[in-house]
Amino acid sequence: MAALSEENLQTSAAVEASRRALDEPFERADLKGQLLRTCAACNRGFGASAMDRSNVDSILARLSELNPCAEPTAGVTGCPSGVEWVGRGFENRDDYASGFTIGAQGPLDGVWRLIYTNASDVLSLDVNPIAGVGPISQEITLPDSVVNVIDLYPRAASLLPLGALRTTTRLRVATRASARSATRIGLTFERVGIEARALLGLDLSKLLPALSIPLPRIPGSNTAGADSDTSPAFFEVGYLDQDMLLILQNQPGGAFVLVRETENEMRMRTDPSAGGDF
Repeated sequence: MAALSEENLQTSAAVEASRRALDEPFERADLKGQLLRTCAACNRGFGASAMDRSNVDSILARLSELNPCAEPTAGVTGCPSGVEWVGRGFENRDDYASGFTIGAQGPLDGVWRLIYTNASDVLSLDVNPIAGVGPISQEITLPDSVVNVIDLYPRAASLLPLGALRTTTRLRVATRASARSATRIGLTFERVGIEARALLGLDLSKLLPALSIPLPRIPGSNTAGADSDTSPAFFEVGYLDQDMLLILQNQPGGAFVLVRETENEMRMRTDPSAGGDF
């Protein structure tokens, strides 16, 4: 009788596990829908109320529990597995949403556009009374390049019709990445680039060279060294699927929710003549 009861318990547990596995994709889709609606209403976090932040926090906490990617850092330099990524973490590597360009080097490879953050270092950018914050994205090129891209525009331009007399400056913060675990990526900040993209509607991207400024290593700021596993410059991947990424930065803290850019979105952002800039 005891053996029979134990067998029944094991069967019930297996049935429950199967049910959860079937329900998880639907729950993930529902949570992502809620998240996208909330983010759209609060301007990437710049206009988020306390209630908005609370709602997003609860959604992100649950999404992290449903993370379908077992090894987000696969393909990054120093990945603990030490082998080439062949789809670990995604059940069907080729079954991606149509229109998305998925990097073959690893699940993080690609261009990701910010749709929400509560990080103070990014939200403070919008305090500037002269320059407004345009699109923000993260270009991840495996095995070791992570570039944060921030577009700035004159606030007065928001009074003009969309696309009229566009004036845009692009900042590019380049870092070198290394995997510290299956979910943690260490960063070494290397340089800041400044690009004049457009001035009063004139395309400057090919007329003026980009200015690149190396970032100095401050003596004593990190006795272990920027590339050490004890360096405070790192982020954790909290959630990753084919089209959404959640990262949690260590210092100064904060969550970043990003979506993978489509080929058309990348073209619009890269080519000033396409109208993707302010």
